[in-house]
Amino acid sequence: MRNKQKIAVPILADREVFDYLKEKVGERKTKTEAYCDLLDKALSGFVSPFLRKQNYELRPNQCHVTVSDLASEWHWHRATVRSFLDAMEAFGLLNRTRLPKSVVITMTVQSGQSVEPYLVQEQPDFAEQLRDVLSDWVIGRTDTAEVGVTCGQLVCQTIAGIADREDRRCSDSRSDMATGHTGSQYADIRETALGCIAHAALQKILRKSRFDDASPIVDFFRHDLGEEWPAFMEASKDLAEFILDTEALEAAIDTDEAKERLKSLHTPFLSLAARAQDTAG
Repeated sequence: MRNKQKIAVPILADREVFDYLKEKVGERKTKTEAYCDLLDKALSGFVSPFLRKQNYELRPNQCHVTVSDLASEWHWHRATVRSFLDAMEAFGLLNRTRLPKSVVITMTVQSGQSVEPYLVQEQPDFAEQLRDVLSDWVIGRTDTAEVGVTCGQLVCQTIAGIADREDRRCSDSRSDMATGHTGSQYADIRETALGCIAHAALQKILRKSRFDDASPIVDFFRHDLGEEWPAFMEASKDLAEFILDTEALEAAIDTDEAKERLKSLHTPFLSLAARAQDTAG
């Protein structure tokens, strides 16, 4: 039976309290250190060097940063940074204004105001947290059983959070409506989780090809296609379709020579894609 008597209690603390709580663990920043860093940046009106030519006027308690810069500075993965910012915003500790390739962060430093967390389906953090968990599985740092349990726990925690909020928001007269709305949210959460896992599985399988020889497809681009980029894009689309649906594409190709060419480029194409995936990660 859930405890329905939970009360949100704001906690007031000076900046020095967080300085005291910080613990240095190697180069990677702790979550407390990351929060303190955002406070420092906002109080000083920090703007990332990459963004200083942009015409954006900061207000008090704001900083203008990129996720990539924070990831590099904190020694975190970009997905971990996004997940952390999502959580801090849900707690009401900051607000974000998303811009192309950057974000303006407004730190909540005024006291006495509690902020209602956003509904889960309005937050990108659930999918980002899943992708962050699954990224270690993709590269082999964690096994399937461990990651499966973690994903299940994350889904359950998210669903429980929705249920708690609906209990607080809805009166008895609206219980039927709330139940239907919550059921739809549950379905969305499960579908999001399944989609993230399916995508990660494709990434994991693709990653096995990164050490294969990719030179044949480079030669194909140079000699057969004459280094024509649109032609290579069209050929890449055909190769991707061939990998995902071999029988359908083979049926659509008229000559045995074309079929054999596609088959010969299958492994090099996957190798090239796997290396690009590693670089992007």
